[in-house]
Amino acid sequence: MLRRCTLAVALLALMGIVAFAQNEDKGNFSAGLETNTTYYFNDEKAGAIAPDGRMGSNNYLKMDYSWKGFYAGMQLEGYYPPLLGYFSGMGLQAEMFTRYDIYAGYNAGGWDIRLGSIYEQFGNGLLFRTYEDRTLGINSAIQGVKVGYTFGDFLTIRGIYGRIRDIREYTSNFVSGVDVSLSVSRAAQWENFDWTIEGSVLDKYEPVGQSSNPSVKAHTPGYSVRTALGYGGFRLSGEYMSRRSDPGMYNMMDTTRSQAIQVDFGYTGYGFGGLVTFRKLHNPFLQGSRNSNDICTYINYVPALTQQHTYSLATLNPYTTQSDEMGGQADLYYNFRRGSVMGGKKGMKVHANFSTYYGDITNYVTGEVNNKLLFRDLTVDVERWFGSDFKLILFYTWQTYNHAPSSDDPSSIWKSHTVVADMTYKFDRKNSLRLELQHLFTKQDHKNWAAALLEYSFAPRWSVSVQDMWNYGDTKTHYINGSVSYSYSKVRAALNFGRFKEGYLCSGGVCRITPAYTGINLSLIVAL
Repeated sequence: MLRRCTLAVALLALMGIVAFAQNEDKGNFSAGLETNTTYYFNDEKAGAIAPDGRMGSNNYLKMDYSWKGFYAGMQLEGYYPPLLGYFSGMGLQAEMFTRYDIYAGYNAGGWDIRLGSIYEQFGNGLLFRTYEDRTLGINSAIQGVKVGYTFGDFLTIRGIYGRIRDIREYTSNFVSGVDVSLSVSRAAQWENFDWTIEGSVLDKYEPVGQSSNPSVKAHTPGYSVRTALGYGGFRLSGEYMSRRSDPGMYNMMDTTRSQAIQVDFGYTGYGFGGLVTFRKLHNPFLQGSRNSNDICTYINYVPALTQQHTYSLATLNPYTTQSDEMGGQADLYYNFRRGSVMGGKKGMKVHANFSTYYGDITNYVTGEVNNKLLFRDLTVDVERWFGSDFKLILFYTWQTYNHAPSSDDPSSIWKSHTVVADMTYKFDRKNSLRLELQHLFTKQDHKNWAAALLEYSFAPRWSVSVQDMWNYGDTKTHYINGSVSYSYSKVRAALNFGRFKEGYLCSGGVCRITPAYTGINLSLIVAL
C-alpha cells in the first residue's frame, strides 16, 4: 500500500509541476541519458566466455524538474541484459529487466521533504546509507518518505521510512530511522571553535518467514553516536555504531552484535594536509534482505579505508572490507609553492599514504581464532611540471595482500612492488600526448607484470588511446585494448575495444568482481 501511495503522489506531483511550467514558463528542467553497451567475443587465451546473445547493455534515463523549493523527477533503468559482472550475486546476468525511481519533494524554509525514491546517509554510513553508483550497479534507494527540518542553523532533525529495494523491485522489508545533528558551537555562537554532536537510530523490519533459527528476529534495531571538534586547521571526529545482529547468508549466520568504531584526526594548513584514521569492525554489514549476497543490496556503507589507486597494476588485488578487521590509514600531502626551488614554475605535489589492517580469523580446521595481517599498502607519489608543457608523475606502492586469511600457508601472503611513470607533454593549448609506463614485481600470484598506455588528446573533443597489460611472469598473456572518445557540448561518446582481464572494479572503496571479457563497448552520455 505504501508503495502505491508514494508512487502515485510522486507521479502526480511531477505531472502537475511540469504542466505548470509549460503553462507559466517557470522552473528548470534537466534530463540525462546514459547507455553502456558491450558486444562480447569468446577468447580462450584470456579465459573470456561470451554470454548467450553476446550482448550486455545498461541504460539510464533521468529527468528532473524544479520550481522554487519544489522538485520532482524520475529515473528509468533498463538492463538488456546487464553487462557481465553486474548483479552476479543475484543470478540476474542473463535476464532483461527494467526498474524505475519516481520522487517529488520540497526543500526550502528549513524543510526537506521527499516522497518516492530516497537517498540518505546517517553519519559515515556505518549505520545507514542508500545511494547510487552506476559504475558498480548500486542503486539502493528506499521507497517511502523523508521529512527533515533545520532549526536556525544549529539543529537538524531527519526522519525516514520506506520499503527496501532488492535490485529489480521493492520488497516487503522496511527501514525506519531518525537522525539528529546539533552544532553546539553555532548555538553558542563560538567563532573559532567548531563542535557538533550527532546521533541516529534505525530499525530494519524483515519478516522471519520460514526460518527456525531463534536468533533471527523480524526487527534489527541499531544506533550511532558521533561527535566532531574543529579548531583552526585541526579536526577530530569519531563515530560508534551498534546494532542487533541480522543472521543471514551474507554474514554466515553471525549471531553476534554488529559494532563499529571510527576515529579521524586531520590537519590542513601552510601547504600541508594530513588525515589519520582508525577503524575497528565486527559484523558491520547490513543487507536489505538477509538472504541476499550482493554489494548492490546493502543498506549501509562500509568502504575500504585505503588508498584508492587509479593505475591498473596497483589495483590487481585491492583490499575489501572484512567482517572482522582493525586498522587504519595515514594520508599525507605537501604542496611546494610555485616559484620555489622545489616547486618550479607550477609547484610540486608530494603525497604519501600508509594503510594496514588485521583481522580475527577463525581456522575452521582447528577452531582457533588468530589475529592475522589482512592488507598493507605504502604509497608515495610526486607530481611536478617542468616548464609549462611537461608534467611528470612518479608513483610507487608496496602492497601485502592476504588472499586466504583463514589459511596458515605462507603462500597465502602476496607481496608486490609497483612503479609508475606518468608523463604528459602539451604541444599547445589543445594538443597533448600522455605516456604511462608501469611495472609490478612479485614472486606470488601470476608474478611480474608490465603495462603501458599511450594517449593523444585533441582538446576539447577527441581523445584516442591504446594500452597493454602483459603478464610476462607466468601466463605470457597480453591484454591489449584501445579507445576513442568524442565530446561536444553536452554529448560524450566513447568506443572501447580489446581484451580485459578478470579482476576488481572499485569505486569509493567498494569493489565488485568483473569477469574477463573480450569485446567492443560503446558508452554514450547525453545531457539536456
